[in-house]
Amino acid sequence: MLFLCVGLPGRLAEWCDLAAAHLARRLSGPVISRSWPSPAEMFGYEGLSSTLEHIAVSFIETGAAHVVLGARQPDEKLYAALGETGARFVLALDDPRMAVADMLAAPVAEPKQIARAVANSCALVTRYAALPGALRINPAQCWTDARAALAAMADHFGIGLGGSDIEAILADLPAMDASAERRQWAADIPEALRKMIDGALAGYAQAFADAGLDRIVWTRELFYLVTDAGKSPTEPLDAAGGSRILIYGPYIHLPSGSWNAQIVLGFSPEAAGYAFTVDVYSDGVLAAATFQPDRAGVYTSDLSFSLNEARPQGVEVRVTVASNDAKGHVAFGQVVLRPLAVRHAADVGTAESDFLTVLEL
Repeated sequence: MLFLCVGLPGRLAEWCDLAAAHLARRLSGPVISRSWPSPAEMFGYEGLSSTLEHIAVSFIETGAAHVVLGARQPDEKLYAALGETGARFVLALDDPRMAVADMLAAPVAEPKQIARAVANSCALVTRYAALPGALRINPAQCWTDARAALAAMADHFGIGLGGSDIEAILADLPAMDASAERRQWAADIPEALRKMIDGALAGYAQAFADAGLDRIVWTRELFYLVTDAGKSPTEPLDAAGGSRILIYGPYIHLPSGSWNAQIVLGFSPEAAGYAFTVDVYSDGVLAAATFQPDRAGVYTSDLSFSLNEARPQGVEVRVTVASNDAKGHVAFGQVVLRPLAVRHAADVGTAESDFLTVLEL
């Protein structure tokens, strides 16, 4: 039997995985518990193999009667299979900022990698809430009544438990609490890091609370410099040096649908009159625009694009110097993403006199 737990990386999903493993052991036969993808793969940039293939291999390689799988970045094939069969699974939807806080406390990777991995999970698990076989578990349930949450999981998977059984399992599970340290996730981190995490994930926290996804903000800290992939474009960049890509990233998945990307840039007086290109890329160019700033200041470029399904490396936004003889400096602000159904006003005007304004977003 498959005990599938779909959710964001972090303490809530780990709690559900452990609870499911205890339930599986109430049945006859050997049990194996795995998480997919591995941390190294979650923080990497390569496309992942099929989740269904991983499930099949887990059964075949181990000979286990029951497999507990914690799916952190589930794919379209798994979604289609669950939709067609109505198979039951647990959906652990924590506030994604809490998931980041959990991993920052470890720490398991650099903050940029952690924020990107959690954002990828958010985009991929969002759709699963609508599947008929989903049992949604949220952190408040585990904080206030872990016994009821465990009983609901047992009933969902068809495992009969008595009161003493539930208490015995709970005794082996880590406590889920609403500690001040976890709720105050931004208290002890730099402002730029807080903005990066909140921008990329606050919209999903809102969506998981059934309030809808209105926007996602990718701040400059999520992006990369072509000249130094280890750095982000936090300072003005020299446009001189010929036609080339200046900035790229962040390789983050978005939910399927139509999107508007508002890319905010600043240009120094010397950059006026030269051509620059911005594009959205994912296994090919999805949208692009070339423009020439007529004077120094803040400019926004709005690109509309559509995604039918998740691409292996996620979505990339690139800023390119299109003029071979360009001069001056470019400041990168942020990328604001909205589902096209949401109406919005511009976030930044184009009449600013100082192109460095974008660095204060």
